[in-house]
Amino acid sequence: MKVLFDAFWFVAGPPSQRHVLRDMISAWSITFPHDEIALLVRSKHEAAARAELSDEVRVFATKAYPQALLASRSLARVGTTWGADVVVAHNYAPRYRRGVSALFLHDVLFLENPEWFTAVERGYFGIMPRLAPRADVVFTSSSTEADRIRRLTRSREVVPVGIGLSAELTEVPPVRPETGPLRALTAHGYVLAVGRLNIRKNLARVIAACLDGDLVDVDNPLVIVGSGDGKADDFTSDVSRAVEAGIVVFAGFVQDRELRWLYENSACLVFASLGEGFGMPPVEAAHFGTPVVVSDLPVFRETVGDVAFFVDPHSESSIAAGIIEAISSREGSGRKDAAGVTRYDWTSSVTRMRSAIENRIQARNESS
Repeated sequence: MKVLFDAFWFVAGPPSQRHVLRDMISAWSITFPHDEIALLVRSKHEAAARAELSDEVRVFATKAYPQALLASRSLARVGTTWGADVVVAHNYAPRYRRGVSALFLHDVLFLENPEWFTAVERGYFGIMPRLAPRADVVFTSSSTEADRIRRLTRSREVVPVGIGLSAELTEVPPVRPETGPLRALTAHGYVLAVGRLNIRKNLARVIAACLDGDLVDVDNPLVIVGSGDGKADDFTSDVSRAVEAGIVVFAGFVQDRELRWLYENSACLVFASLGEGFGMPPVEAAHFGTPVVVSDLPVFRETVGDVAFFVDPHSESSIAAGIIEAISSREGSGRKDAAGVTRYDWTSSVTRMRSAIENRIQARNESS
C-alpha cells in the first residue's frame, strides 16, 4: 500500500499535534514495513525532514499554507501524481479520487461549545465539518469524540482508533528542571496541571480550588505547565498575588524529559477541563504512576475510568476534595492501578486505521 501523510507539523508546530503525527508515522512504518510511505511537508521544512528520515521514506514539499490548505488541496494533487492508495490528512479532508481519502479529526468541540473559542478559531475550525464528508473514513481518538463527530457532521464513516503515548516522552530519561522556580520542587511536594492555557482548561477554578482550600503554599505550589493558546481565562487579583508569592507557578513550555520528571514527582495531576476529545495529560500522568484528578466527563470515564478521581469541573469545592483524595491515595489504600492506560499505544491505533482503509479499498474495488 502506498500511503501519503499530511506532515505539515512533522518538523515544527504545537507539541501535541507534532507528537501525534510523528508517532503515527513511526508506528505505521514499523508495523507495516512493506508499505511505501511518503510525507508532504512545508517547503521550508523539506531539508530538515529529509535529513531525519531514511531513504525509504519519500518526502514531497509544498508552499501551501496554512495547514488547512496543504491538507485539503495539495495532499490530493501530490497523491495523484505519486499514485498513493490512500492520503491521510489531519482535520481538513481532501477530495481524493485516485484512492482513499482518510482523515484524522481530533475533535469538533467548537461546534458544541463555541463560547470556548475565539472568533478567529471558530472561523478556521469551521472549515473542518464542511470538508469532512469528502473523507471516505474519519478517524478520531476516542469513542466519545466519534459519537460527537457523527452527531454534528455529515461524515460517512467515523472510526475511533485511540492515540498512543508519545515515545518522545515515555522513552526519555526524566530530568529535574534546573532553571527558575521549578528547580526548588521536591518529590510529591506540588500539585501539577498540564495543558494549553485557554478557557476550556478551567484553570481559574483549579487555582481558586487550590488557594481557597489551602492546598498549596510556597513550599508546595501549584505548577502549571503549558503555553497560551486561544481564548484565555480571566484570572483574579488573588491569582496575581499567588503568582508573585510563588504559590502558583506558570512554568510555560518544558522539554519532554522535564515533563516526565514533573509527572513522576508530583503529588497529583489535576485536569478539570470543561471538554476534551481525548485529553492526553491524564493518560500520561497515570502511565507514570501519578494520581489523577479529572472532570467527570464521558471521555475521561472512557480513557482513565479505572484510574482517576472524578470531580465536578464547575465546583471549586469538588475539585479541592478530589485533589485531597488523590494526594492521600499515594500512601494509603486508595491508590489505583494504572495498568489500563497501557491499551493506548500507536501500534494498535495504526492497525485499526489500516484495517478500515483496507475495507474502503476493497469496497471501492468491488463497486468498480
